[in-house]
Amino acid sequence: MYSRYIKTLSDYQLQESYAMRGMERVRIGFGIDTVFVQAQTMTLREIAVSFTREMDEISRVGVKAPPHSTVERFEREVLAKVSSMRRYAASRHGWLERLQTVNQQVANLPASVQIPLRGTLDSARAGYLVGIAGLGDSVVNAIPDSTKDAIFALLQDNEEQTLAWSRFNSELAAMYSEDLIQFFQSQSMEEMSLKSKIPMAFYFLTLVLMLSTFFFIFRSKQ
Repeated sequence: MYSRYIKTLSDYQLQESYAMRGMERVRIGFGIDTVFVQAQTMTLREIAVSFTREMDEISRVGVKAPPHSTVERFEREVLAKVSSMRRYAASRHGWLERLQTVNQQVANLPASVQIPLRGTLDSARAGYLVGIAGLGDSVVNAIPDSTKDAIFALLQDNEEQTLAWSRFNSELAAMYSEDLIQFFQSQSMEEMSLKSKIPMAFYFLTLVLMLSTFFFIFRSKQ
């Protein structure tokens, strides 16, 4: 029985790694697939909610289950991660569309301005916190005001999205799932140990009965 829960939690860890790889593509705008994000996050949510429901059920029937607080933390962390991932995906999609518009404007600037500015925008696209102040006054002053305002807004939103990324790019849910796996592994070992002792107990009981029988037979013949 416990092996089934170990498999469920291992499946969660695998699905989470798939989801995070998908979110990396979302962040840089490589093959954005909102359907994929929705499907992956829904899978994570369903695993967590179903697992909690099963733990409540086995507790009610008297089967030893992990502490409710651990199960609750796991579900809460997964649901928070899923919610943050969905919001980020929608926000990043809009940000990348605005980046494309800004890149078209930057393409009309002189190479001496365009090249360093594209480097900054590419870093922002990769999810790094960047600003245009480091480009120097000569580059910044050469950018038209309308384009400059769009770039400032873009980089400010990128900063907010970088913080949003950190909210779900954590190992907490995986850590809680690992704690639960260790609990079930421990219980599974105890269960196996108990099962191995039962045949041994029957063996010794049978041996004692046989010896007792032989003893009484021997005594009766004297």
